[in-house]
Amino acid sequence: GVSTRTLYDLFAGKEECFLETFDLVVDRAVDRIAAAYQGGHDWRGRLCDAFAAFTRELELDPRASRLVLVEALGAGPASLARMELANARFEAMVSASLEQAPGDVPLAPILSKGIVAGIARVARMRLTDGRAGELSELADQLLDWALCYRSPSAARLEGLPPAPLQERNAAAGGVGVLKAGPGVREDTRARILRAALELAVREGCEQVTLDAIVSRAGVSRRVFVMQFDDPQACFLAAFELLGEQALALASEAGLQGSDWPGGVYRAVAALTEHIARDEVFARMAFVEIFALGPAGLPSRERLMERLAGAMTAAAATRSSRRRAPSELALQASAGAVWGVVHHHVAHDTAQQLPALAGYMAYMLLAPLLGPDKAIRAILAEHARMLAEDRKA
Repeated sequence: GVSTRTLYDLFAGKEECFLETFDLVVDRAVDRIAAAYQGGHDWRGRLCDAFAAFTRELELDPRASRLVLVEALGAGPASLARMELANARFEAMVSASLEQAPGDVPLAPILSKGIVAGIARVARMRLTDGRAGELSELADQLLDWALCYRSPSAARLEGLPPAPLQERNAAAGGVGVLKAGPGVREDTRARILRAALELAVREGCEQVTLDAIVSRAGVSRRVFVMQFDDPQACFLAAFELLGEQALALASEAGLQGSDWPGGVYRAVAALTEHIARDEVFARMAFVEIFALGPAGLPSRERLMERLAGAMTAAAATRSSRRRAPSELALQASAGAVWGVVHHHVAHDTAQQLPALAGYMAYMLLAPLLGPDKAIRAILAEHARMLAEDRKA
């Protein structure tokens, strides 16, 4: 309801306006959640009130919530940096709140980061599915899920060295997976995908043009459009292919576990090693995917869902007596792991991920087994992998 000139009198441009709106929404939410937390009578009551305030805030204005949790993901590097700052504020609130509980049990920073990322994913999925009205009903479930990570035994995962992996599970992938073997002619589609990935890693998806792809692939525009509608479709196809490779690698590693919790740890260890080694997959899955417009986020969510689904299938198949985990716990736990990985990839510290595999497996297993049993399972499987490595 104002003129363009008025907008430019107030803001340098659309991005500055967006970022100031983002800050306004986050500041309002933090103030209301903090006020709700202060009103409780005991530590659990305060946490209940804070989680209820958070879900009410999401329902109060779904458009504002979508701006912070959904639209900001695709709004460029400055927006993602703003999301990091907002997440850090919520992580500090979660950590300080849980430390008020009896027992003097500090929460490792990686677990605070995972909890915030997991809650954000649950909220994001309901906002994008038009189910924002469900959020206030989930406050107690979200709190129970977050509290399952609070255990003094979690400190045993600190400093756990990277798990030794068999060579086939640690093999580099990325662009290399698209290359034909010796003496085999590379097909046109694979050549185009490989060219697109090479350009994306070097320049970023948003900067890569159709002409650049066809030039690098050595094909005509006509040949390109026979395979893909546009560069975005090409990048999405490349993401799907790299995702299939990562899932297959994690699934193979998981089958080597002594039991299904051990398989989960092996799968996470293999996946973190893969991400640390494979810059192409890391950048496509955790950075460039946000540059692919409205189709990018659903593709990212599907990959997370399939990873969580693989864990559920293992639990149901190899431990039929255990009740299947709730949909919310699976969504939140997968979001927790993905959020930690995204943080490290975005900050160019992906090489640290293999040393965090124990904590990330804990994020997946604690809601299913309870914290202490999950930690024992992880440490036991890690010891088996060390013994296997010594024998080899």
